[in-house]
Amino acid sequence: MRLFIGMPVPKLLANALVRAAHAIELPTARWTPADNMHLTLVFLGEVAEDRLLAIMRALSELETAPFQVRVTGLDTFPRAGVLFAEIEPAPRLLQLQARVAESMARCGFVLESRPYHPHITLARFRSSLQFNRARSVRIAESKHSFRMEAVNLYRSRPTPDGSRYEILAQAGVLAV
Repeated sequence: MRLFIGMPVPKLLANALVRAAHAIELPTARWTPADNMHLTLVFLGEVAEDRLLAIMRALSELETAPFQVRVTGLDTFPRAGVLFAEIEPAPRLLQLQARVAESMARCGFVLESRPYHPHITLARFRSSLQFNRARSVRIAESKHSFRMEAVNLYRSRPTPDGSRYEILAQAGVLAV
């Protein structure tokens, strides 16, 4: 199973991000459907089914209070060919990501060595992406944000139309 832990993006914001990304008019993009938009906290990769219970147990022990997550604009990972919505690396988000990463390390996962870069993937390209920020839609001006109310364990299922995500478990998010 291909697994990751992340936060869902509310439908209204996901639709706004789809409109903003499509306004850039980038050819040959494989667009992320609004229903698939999420903010990854930890990517686990291919995981044997017998490890699932330990992951779910660790996730159930994670408790966090809801907080606001703010989208600050659009950007790219040029060499990877990815267009994304940049997320403000606020202290509460970074602390949550570190706690999730630590819990997965205790489950035996070797985690990403690069610093965490919070983002929502909007489109992928087969080759590097040259992004002209002058043509971009500056969504930061409208101060898009959402309330983090869930941390989910997702399973990624490949389909001919792209991956589809299934929620397998949810962390303990405290009602405030």
